[in-house]
Amino acid sequence: MECPVCKQTMKKVRWHITYNPSENNKEYGHTTYQCAKDDVWVTTEIPRDN
Repeated sequence: MECPVCKQTMKKVRWHITYNPSENNKEYGHTTYQCAKDDVWVTTEIPRDN
């Protein structure tokens, strides 16, 4: 993941699976990235193929 401010690579600091109960518990990969230089945090939730 690229920092939107400084364009450097952000560090992955957290990853876990989340579920959407309204869609038969569809799984999502929840990832949090951090750029310590600019104090920028980005979170993504991407559907996982079962």
